[in-house]
Amino acid sequence: MTTSRAAVLHGKGQLTIEELPLPRIGADDGLLKVEATGVCGTDMAAYHGVNPLYELPCVLGHELVGTIVDIGPQAAARWGVEAGDRIVVEEYLPCGTCRSCLAGSYQMCRVPRYGGKSIHSGSGLYGGYSDFLYLHPQAIVHKVAADVPAELVQLYIPISNGLDWVAGVGGLRPGGTVVIVGPGPHGLACVIGAKEAGAGTVIVIGQEADATRLEVAKALGADHTLTTDAVEQVTELTGGALADTVINAADSAAALDTAMAVAGDRATVVQVGLAKGGGGSAETVVDTMIRKVLTLRAVRGRPSSLVPPALRLIESGRYPLERMCTGRFPIERTEEALAGLADPTAIRSCVIPDLSEYGRNE
Repeated sequence: MTTSRAAVLHGKGQLTIEELPLPRIGADDGLLKVEATGVCGTDMAAYHGVNPLYELPCVLGHELVGTIVDIGPQAAARWGVEAGDRIVVEEYLPCGTCRSCLAGSYQMCRVPRYGGKSIHSGSGLYGGYSDFLYLHPQAIVHKVAADVPAELVQLYIPISNGLDWVAGVGGLRPGGTVVIVGPGPHGLACVIGAKEAGAGTVIVIGQEADATRLEVAKALGADHTLTTDAVEQVTELTGGALADTVINAADSAAALDTAMAVAGDRATVVQVGLAKGGGGSAETVVDTMIRKVLTLRAVRGRPSSLVPPALRLIESGRYPLERMCTGRFPIERTEEALAGLADPTAIRSCVIPDLSEYGRNE
């Protein structure tokens, strides 16, 4: 095989399936055969032309798992892997020398990342919606067990994010109360993060259309799920103390108003979702922050150190993660996979290149 199928985004709503040449692997890089790649909201945003992080045209997909088929000796020594190993690849390609990298915030490096790097850069195989992925020397990789279904492994990014956002960023202490606004994949992963952090009470707020997602939230360990009169119900459930940590994982400015309203005194509110309209007032946010002495923190990804714990958690089978996986699509149906995110009964789809073979060896 000398080429790889790939779903290439050229512009708003312009996605084509193309054949890209496989790269020649040297001493310091490698080649990955992709097993599965999760469909993320940022991919859908890029498809609709609202994400500035993508360098078009590019191969979409950045939450992926696969098997190394070729690797140079220097790369193998650096990453501690060899051909045949199964790995996940973080989306970032940090330069290691910019201000953000030197500060330990490699997630904010300006170098275009996997799923958003131009096809005109090198081989162009920098996205997971393809048969193969180029393992750049700057890639960050982690080994994963060979016997875990690929569609579960591709959840490692939301789960590692959830572990970090609740405990690390949100500062939750054992026994504390967590409120999560928005039961999408990251909101549900924050339920797991809350349980792992020893939360005393986990409350998830959604809309009436989110009934399926809220059922999954309960299966993952949420104590309460709410759709109406959320502030009043959180007040009652907590005896008026409200939440110690609030995760706003909903894509609307109005959701931040709800997050601030359910936050207790001196709480931390973690802002995850993009503000895609829907109302909301900065004046209200400022007034609430001062009145309650709140800490408002934004996030972008997670420290690399949280990925191995997330992988071990997935391998453990302690949570019914299969309930988060609601769709499998071959590369040729990538646009359907992206469109499926608009369905409130869907939670997490993935693109699987060899869908006809999937599961036969697992």
